[in-house]
This record gives sequence, C-alpha cells and structure tokens, in this order.
Amino acid sequence: MRLDPWLARAAVAAALLAVARGQGVSAQGDPARPPAQAPAFQFPCDGYLGGLRGKGNFGAHIADDGTDDRSPFAGSWHLAEDVWLPAGTEVRAVADGVVRYSDFSPSWVDEKKRVHWNLGNVVVIEHPLDPPIDGLAAVCSVSVHLAADRRVAAGDAVKRGQPIGRIGKDRSEENGNYPAHLHFGLHRGPYLQIAPSFRRHLEEEARTTGIPTGDGPPLKGEIELVPQSETSVLVRVKTASRDPRTPSVLLSLLVGSTAPGKKPADIVSWCSGYGDRATVDEWLPPSTWIAARKP
Repeated sequence: MRLDPWLARAAVAAALLAVARGQGVSAQGDPARPPAQAPAFQFPCDGYLGGLRGKGNFGAHIADDGTDDRSPFAGSWHLAEDVWLPAGTEVRAVADGVVRYSDFSPSWVDEKKRVHWNLGNVVVIEHPLDPPIDGLAAVCSVSVHLAADRRVAAGDAVKRGQPIGRIGKDRSEENGNYPAHLHFGLHRGPYLQIAPSFRRHLEEEARTTGIPTGDGPPLKGEIELVPQSETSVLVRVKTASRDPRTPSVLLSLLVGSTAPGKKPADIVSWCSGYGDRATVDEWLPPSTWIAARKP
C-alpha cells in the first residue's frame, strides 16, 4: 500500500494550508455569536469497533522474518486501522468536510512478476476543525479498498453520516486485490501539506544520493523547501545568498498513478498504508480519536 520509492522523489507536498483561525472576541464579548462548537465525528461504518478484531492494528509493526513469504510491507508500521467487515458494507463520512480525492489506484504485476500493491478505490475527505483540536485546524479521513461505485467526487461538500462508498469485493481489482476490508486512517492536518515524512525523505536523499533534477546534476547538501503554489514546492540548496543560479528543482504534490497507463493524479504521497516509525506520529489512532468526539 506504499507508493513505489522512485515516485516519492517526484511527489512532495506544497504549502501548508491550515492556519488556525482567530477565536478572539471584544472585551465586552459578542453575545450575538455563540462560542464555536467542536465538530462531531462518527465511525465510518456500522460495526466498526467489532471489525477491528480486538484493539485494531494502528501503529502495528510488520515484522520481517527473512523468508520469501514475508509481507511486502515487512519492516514498516501500519498507519491506519483495518476493519474486517463484509464486502458491500456502507462507508460514510465521519464528519462534515470536503472531498479532496476520489479515484482508483490499481495493484499491478510487472514483467518480473513483482506485485505493486496499490489501494484500489480511495476517498480522502478533509475535515476542518473549528475551534482547532490539539493545535490541528484540519484532519483528513482516508477510506481505502472501496468498491468501484464511489458515491462522491473531488470537490464535493459532504455531511457527517453521508454515504461515500462501500467496502469492495474480496480480492478483486476494485479493492486492489486485497481481502475484503476497510483500511481507514486519520491523517493530521490538511490534504496539501509538507508532511514531516516528505521533508525527512528529501533531506536524507540530498545528503546521500542526491535529489534527481532531470537533465542536470542531482541536488546534494543542505536543502530548503519553498512553496510555489498549492500543489508545488521548490527544493533548492540552502545558501547564504539568493543567487538565481542556486541549484533547485520544482516538484509537484500530484503524481501519476503507479500503474502503467493510468494517468490521473494519484493520491498525495503521505496517503500510504505503511511507513517508518516516525511517520506513525503524522497519523491519529482512528477508533480512540473518533470515540472521544462522537455527538
């Protein structure tokens, strides 16, 4: 459920969109404007907690047993919760928000018979938090392995409890060839952002092999990230001067699908099923976080 490593180099986040909104009032108060209420959340489907099969597997480490039968995600950590409910189970919006991604990312097999595991049908919804919660102005819910008949499109405004799709068929193309279940995650912050995991990846790459720049030499050394738009960021070598000849590369947040022949923009690269230990901290434990914020 991770994007291929070479794609991560070509997909970094852009400007951090969420800015905590001002909550001040006049010294006399504003009786016409009642205090803002924190948004309510609900579980994405009926039977959610029972479908976790215990405590769930958010943050679970996938051991590498060194055999040929090991998981393709061995050595990484699970960034969401797997909810084991039947195919066709309705999936709903967990809170009011805006759909930021609704598309299909198929798993596929290359010429060397290696399986490239993708997410199947996916819906990502950005939920504004007013007032902010624990310093967060927004969170994103990520629903993965859905059926092909997604009920929402990017840009749609949704209400809490609104159907957005169904759990996809067992081991089918529509769900990425996984056993029937819902992979559900809550990512900290807005949809477009420079996530710490991306920054770490780029900084490590610049220290070692260098960041590819196309026809020119790779970027190496200490770097800085300069947002250029909502979907692009300039990565350049950090210098004391602002010489326009400073080595740099413009990277896009939006990437093509990892599957051959699939051109639409894929999910942002932070939306992975698995990651390193530090990346777990960029996500929230869905069941406990939502349970504390139910109406």
